[in-house]
Amino acid sequence: MADISLTTFVDFVSKSGTSRLTCVRNAKKQYQRSYKPEFDFWKPLRDAIVDMHRHGRSKDSLDEVLTKISDRKKVKLYPGRIQAYKRWVGRKRFEWLGCESSRWTQGSLTVRVNPELCMSVDDTNYLIKLYFKEERLSKNRMDAMLFLIQTACPLADTAGSTPAILDVPRGKLIEPTRSIPGLDALLAGEAEAFVQMWKRI
Repeated sequence: MADISLTTFVDFVSKSGTSRLTCVRNAKKQYQRSYKPEFDFWKPLRDAIVDMHRHGRSKDSLDEVLTKISDRKKVKLYPGRIQAYKRWVGRKRFEWLGCESSRWTQGSLTVRVNPELCMSVDDTNYLIKLYFKEERLSKNRMDAMLFLIQTACPLADTAGSTPAILDVPRGKLIEPTRSIPGLDALLAGEAEAFVQMWKRI
């Protein structure tokens, strides 16, 4: 069975009916072809944000990204996301903790769980997944993402880091508010469903 991304699995969990089949079919196509950075729309900005925090650079360094892109859609959308991120940064204090690649495995399914920002924000340690899309995150997606980050990432235990999602367009850091009984069982069942569909299509 293939590794899939956190985004792919959470997309699957949040869908219903035949749209779940489409999600699995698309994931299988992606697995069968090698990863190509040029098709990862937010990668240049995501990398610049990570580089900024890793090396303690100024938030204005993000503007350099705009000189390196030519894709019309990126040229249109990147400036707004950069400004939104800079507003969120504000006068906060950051300390880079360092990130490790992590995996959540259930049966024969492995989900890559890689929060981009593992850092202290005003003396609180976080494992932050960046979310750039304009579409608002549903509660189901948020709950699944936060649970998987908490469960899969070693820093959640060793550094006492809080899992979080940064909704970049809205400048909102989303943290778990309460534990959800049975969520582990639900995601285990979803993983099995994903595997069965993968095998049959």
